[in-house]
Amino acid sequence: MRIRRDIASIPARSAKETWRAIVDLTTSGDSVDRHQLEAAASVMESLIADELPAGVPIVFKGNGPRVLVYCLYNEDAIEAGLTIDALSSNPTNGDWRVTAPCKNEDVDWMNKTLKSRSPRVSVHSADEEPADAEIANEEQGKNVLEIDWGALSAS
Repeated sequence: MRIRRDIASIPARSAKETWRAIVDLTTSGDSVDRHQLEAAASVMESLIADELPAGVPIVFKGNGPRVLVYCLYNEDAIEAGLTIDALSSNPTNGDWRVTAPCKNEDVDWMNKTLKSRSPRVSVHSADEEPADAEIANEEQGKNVLEIDWGALSAS
């Protein structure tokens, strides 16, 4: 199962404020290694500023459902407002990973930086799926339930 959250970013929030909102959304008292998300801030803020999570999500994979975080920009960000629906489970409890899209030319240096600061966080080219996407799809089967809470609340 996948859970989607759309988070207003630039100009409603700065890239730094957007990453802080994502960290707050995906962590709680029982989170493991929250400091790794905080240590990844400069890299994550850079790809948020490049507006890559508009079309390719930042994905949190852990013990529960996958959490797909998309960022909204420009008019969409302003219309969405700053409210974010809370998650019913904690994606950073136990063994978890995060992968995020970046520009192809930035993959190597960003992953090298993240490996030393935040081994649970990695990036992939926005043009390609993360390396483990095929394995995850095989493990979960072809039928994946994705709930778009934004579409449900818009009616």
